Amino acid sequence: MGDLRALVLIALILVLILISSLVVYYMNRDSDNDGIPDSKEREYGTDPNKPNYLLAYALKKLPENEALRFKDVENFNESSKSLLDLYASLPQDKRSSKEVNMILDNILADNKIDEHERNLFDDRFVNPTLPSIDNLNWAPTRENLDKIYDINVTFIARDDKTPIAYAELRFIPVEYTYMIEKYGMRPEDYPKVFPPDKERVLILTPVDGKFDSLEEKFSVSIKDIVGGREYKIVALVRDSAGNERTAEVKTPYIRQFENIAKKDNITVSVLYLLWWGKGDNWKSYKGNVFPLLGNYSSKDILVINKHIDWATGHGIDLFLIQWSGKDYQDEALKYYFLNADLVKRGNIKFAILYETIWRLKNSNPGWNLSDPENVKILNNDISYLAENYFSHPSYFRIGNRPLLYIYESKGFFGDISQIRILKERYNLFLVSDHAHPLADPETIFPQNNPLAVRWGDAAGQFDAIMPAAGLYDGFLWYRNYFKGSQVENPVDNRKWLEFKKIGNEKWSNFCNNKLVFIPSVTTGISYRYALWGNPEWPRIERNPQQFKERLEFELKYLDKNYRILFITEFNNFFEEALVEPDSEYGFGMLLALKEVLEKYNI
Repeated sequence: MGDLRALVLIALILVLILISSLVVYYMNRDSDNDGIPDSKEREYGTDPNKPNYLLAYALKKLPENEALRFKDVENFNESSKSLLDLYASLPQDKRSSKEVNMILDNILADNKIDEHERNLFDDRFVNPTLPSIDNLNWAPTRENLDKIYDINVTFIARDDKTPIAYAELRFIPVEYTYMIEKYGMRPEDYPKVFPPDKERVLILTPVDGKFDSLEEKFSVSIKDIVGGREYKIVALVRDSAGNERTAEVKTPYIRQFENIAKKDNITVSVLYLLWWGKGDNWKSYKGNVFPLLGNYSSKDILVINKHIDWATGHGIDLFLIQWSGKDYQDEALKYYFLNADLVKRGNIKFAILYETIWRLKNSNPGWNLSDPENVKILNNDISYLAENYFSHPSYFRIGNRPLLYIYESKGFFGDISQIRILKERYNLFLVSDHAHPLADPETIFPQNNPLAVRWGDAAGQFDAIMPAAGLYDGFLWYRNYFKGSQVENPVDNRKWLEFKKIGNEKWSNFCNNKLVFIPSVTTGISYRYALWGNPEWPRIERNPQQFKERLEFELKYLDKNYRILFITEFNNFFEEALVEPDSEYGFGMLLALKEVLEKYNI
């Protein structure tokens, strides 16, 4: 009996082992050999007889509830496997985010995962790479007299993972509120200086008409640009993953006005001062007429561009720039004026007005050219000017010779052959201001001096002569020399023109095709607010109507071969000699100039 019970017990144990084995086998059975037991597949609702390798892979990488999101994916390849790896690499909180789940649901909606979807997920959440914007360029497509009206903008957008899906371009006018804050420009003058132009936002379509590539090319036109400022061109592109890139270029200064100075055959020159901002000299100005720009600095390229735009837009071709040594004005000329966009684009010519008063040794009166010190200063200064300015492409030349106006050169005496020597040494076209209404070619200067010269002999050493301002031009010795003249105190415009006629007739006849006669126009002059001169001296009124009368008068005396007109001045607020747009007349003085020139050239 004992043996029988033992046998029965053994048999029962064997049966239990068999049953357990069968249960284990049944529980772990994997009919499709995908690594997921059939029982689990039935629990997951998947087919035990259809391999689901991606789900099996997911179960190794993710918690079960997250892995089951991939249970219906039909393809198991590098794209699907890589997407799952990317998803698993995210932190738990990121995997739980609404954005990730929304994108993943969209990808899994068709039960397939392709390379594009894998790249999109990678680019959006794991290894985002921004698209690139290359070759963002612009070029004028409609331009007249240096004024740009229309441009075309082009660029290429690229992405290494997902296609470009969106692009836009913004054309933004640059604003210059610092002019109000720094220079005290009146807010009501701002739109007069910077004409309003709206920002433009353009939604772009690729050149080929659709967004379907990792690389897209774009081309867009911007039309009817107002100008008078710089503009920012901002391109924005977005790839399919939502990554964005922006790129920006800024245009140089775009003109507001057409360069009408190019339309006629008259070279209109004007004395241009670069001294503003030196030692805060605006504080010394006590007048009540101010520039629309505010109390600006001559070391501001925007100011220079504005002046050139305004000047050439109303008929001025040439700035005669005062040079008084290696000082503030020289710095403003070399480092700011020459770097202004409109100068670099050749929109205006410039030449030097050599300021003898501040450079040469005063011989009381005038400047003795028999004095080696004066000759040395002249030679060294002209050498410096030649090295730094005369070869500039925008420097004004006549017959390939750089023009140099030597201010108050009517004061030269002694060895006047030095003028010819300097002229030949530097191949100059030299201009003097000997043509004063009260002087004659036979005048001896200086009187009672053994080194005195005939006025006409000194003038003949130059290539051109002009009267300049005519009444107060320069050093006080000149006024004193003619003190007591009955025409010294012109009161109205008629008397002023009679005074000018004396000189114009006399000196234009003296030139007689051997020298060039350059008539000069006074915008106005006063010493009420100047730091020099006498505030009691008579004032030549400045207003647009009288300026027009003076212009019409002087144009009659243009040299028939070299039609050059000189205006004093562009921006001398101290002496009330200016055509720059101002708080009193706005653009009135420039508009008067434009009107007369247009009438003259009909």
